[in-house]
Amino acid sequence: MSSYLIHRQQITRKEQSTIFWVNAMLGAMTAGLLVLMAYPLALFYKIPELTGLIALTSLNFLILGGLSQYQAHFIKLKKVIILVRIEMFSKLIAFMVTVALLYFTPLRPAAVILGLFTNALIKLICILYFSEKTWHPTFEFSGDSFKAALKYGSFQLGSQIINQFRTQADSLLLAKFLGPEVLGIYSLAKDLVLQPLKLLTPVINRLALPRFAEKQSSESELKKIYLNSTFAICSSSALLFLIIDIFAPTVVRILYGAHHEQVAVLIPYMLLLGVLRPMGGLTGAITQANGKTHIEFYWNIIAGVVMLGILALALLSKNILVIASALSISQVTISFLVYPFFIKPIVDVGLFPHLRNWLPTTIVVTLIIYLINHYQLYISL
Repeated sequence: MSSYLIHRQQITRKEQSTIFWVNAMLGAMTAGLLVLMAYPLALFYKIPELTGLIALTSLNFLILGGLSQYQAHFIKLKKVIILVRIEMFSKLIAFMVTVALLYFTPLRPAAVILGLFTNALIKLICILYFSEKTWHPTFEFSGDSFKAALKYGSFQLGSQIINQFRTQADSLLLAKFLGPEVLGIYSLAKDLVLQPLKLLTPVINRLALPRFAEKQSSESELKKIYLNSTFAICSSSALLFLIIDIFAPTVVRILYGAHHEQVAVLIPYMLLLGVLRPMGGLTGAITQANGKTHIEFYWNIIAGVVMLGILALALLSKNILVIASALSISQVTISFLVYPFFIKPIVDVGLFPHLRNWLPTTIVVTLIIYLINHYQLYISL
């Protein structure tokens, strides 16, 4: 819900305070829900230690509820460098605390959870120190702002839930129909492709969201930023994943061991997912910046149905290479469909300019991946 603050651009102190207290309330409710679920989950899994561990995890959500809006202020004012430095510092301290707890105390899982809590706490302290006074909340509340922010945030949350399901659906179906051994190989390859995306997507969102929000009233500027960003992101991710492809056998051997050669075989079939998926972060940012999270929500439903349909057809083959290829095929299909259902209603970019920014790159990357794979042009270290 904090991205609503970036979308609004000009916002009163009362409206800002309303959003803060709603975020804090949601964080507290999540923490309370975890505490209530702790004992039943421990009984279900027959692990008594889970009660304390889950309750300990809830502390993190108390801090995150108050932290999110301050982060939004930094992003809105393009103070991302300060935010990154704070995050690096807090993670370093948290890592040191976790190592110390593991080394000097009998704590094991609890040490990791306390490390996460330390990270959130140090981050909050640093952010409060660097924050402007006008960012702090007052004891005011606006009913109208609450309704608007809740509507905005509900669609955004729904989109995130659908995205998570879409990301994990293939693994769930694979485990059911082909068994855990095939799933293990597939998951290792997929994780290797998705890891760079976990780094790229937040960066794209932080950089693109405030710029789209600034230009939301200027259609021509919005088009220009969108097209330039699409080309830059697609070209950068293409280069990154080609490097991953060339070094795939070496990377797999280093990370997973020499007995996991099958993982390296699967990676080329999944790479178009990595090349094109970062554009999803851009489209998400543009809807959030324009306050049209309902379009993002409905689009994610369509994308989820498309992905599941292609995956279901691939599962009929019971061939792991076909299923791995389905990830890339579904992402290419979604990249075509995103134009009429998503891009056109928001940015009103022409079809040819939209395709020109990613399709030629995708074709070239596909050919290079084929040549590398067919002629075994891998670099081994």
